[in-house]
Amino acid sequence: MPNIAAPAVPSGLAFETPRTIYTSSHSVDVSDMKIERGTILVRADDVSNLMMSDIVARDFGPIMRGRSLDYITVDRIAISMGKADATYGLGIVNTSGGFLTAVMQDLVFAGDTTSPAPNAKDAWAAIALKGKKSADTGTFTIDRFDFRDLWMAAGSNYQNVDGISTERGYNGTIRNGRVANASDACLDIKGDVTVDNVYLENCREGIKLWSSQSHGLIEMGTHRFVAIIAKGGANNASAVYIETLVLKGDPTVPVFRAEDGPVTLTVGTLVAHPDQVLNASSSYAGSSVVVLDRIDI
Repeated sequence: MPNIAAPAVPSGLAFETPRTIYTSSHSVDVSDMKIERGTILVRADDVSNLMMSDIVARDFGPIMRGRSLDYITVDRIAISMGKADATYGLGIVNTSGGFLTAVMQDLVFAGDTTSPAPNAKDAWAAIALKGKKSADTGTFTIDRFDFRDLWMAAGSNYQNVDGISTERGYNGTIRNGRVANASDACLDIKGDVTVDNVYLENCREGIKLWSSQSHGLIEMGTHRFVAIIAKGGANNASAVYIETLVLKGDPTVPVFRAEDGPVTLTVGTLVAHPDQVLNASSSYAGSSVVVLDRIDI
């Protein structure tokens, strides 16, 4: 794990329960806070420049939900016993309507394992870049993060809580971090996104990929279904490349499952148990895993 910078809140600052900040101002700066037992901190719509930094939260709902934000900067935020709200979801960042750029770094989220999110139709995550309209686009960086315990209660709806989720219009990098213990995917990735130097463990699947993509170093423990799900096209094959894939979990859990169309997964270097199952028996017909170099552990 990389070093994650802790929030630099002023010494002696007491925890408080703040009122929700509803804003559509041109520029908003929310920083230097210790907060507890609140529903949501920031609800921002049509804000040009949103900055949030040096926030410590405990027993708290989501930090920010936004719409149509031009520039987003999120630095040094740490949440323990993170709660969910039936309307606003959970996590640190939940935004739709697109943005120009977003820089998110030095982030910690630990959910409350005794209080999972209510079973709902919405999809939630520690960071959720949402929306499926033409305006839902943006370039982002997520760097130095540790997200864990993102659970949704069982019910009639699919338990759709991820570590990080990005819709197709968003492109960027996810690097230097860890996701563990989520109801659905550790990383649910659509769009042109590169993942590098991450550790993923105990999610339904480590990564769910919805298009042809290329990634760097990915290390995984055991997941409950498969390590990687990739979506293929009905009329053309998709291709996924991972430079280095390290698997330290149960070798009977397959590396890969292709859905909705044929997908070829190519791994530059696979580090795994010699009996590691590569391709799930239920993968879409014509899909394959190609390993260029292998190191047994």
